[in-house]
Amino acid sequence: MSEAVMMNALIPFYSTKRSGTGLGLALAREIIEAHDGRILLANRDGGGLVVSLILPV
Repeated sequence: MSEAVMMNALIPFYSTKRSGTGLGLALAREIIEAHDGRILLANRDGGGLVVSLILPV
């Protein structure tokens, strides 16, 4: 994922897919933050993306 795409990936209705709604990661972010958590995106060295969910105990 490019830096520009990663910066917008959690924004509602942002999608790089022709038929995408842009709601998946945005909805996940809303749910996680409603539980005082965080969601992090990071590119993997060998390609691909890591999505980390951090929730309080």
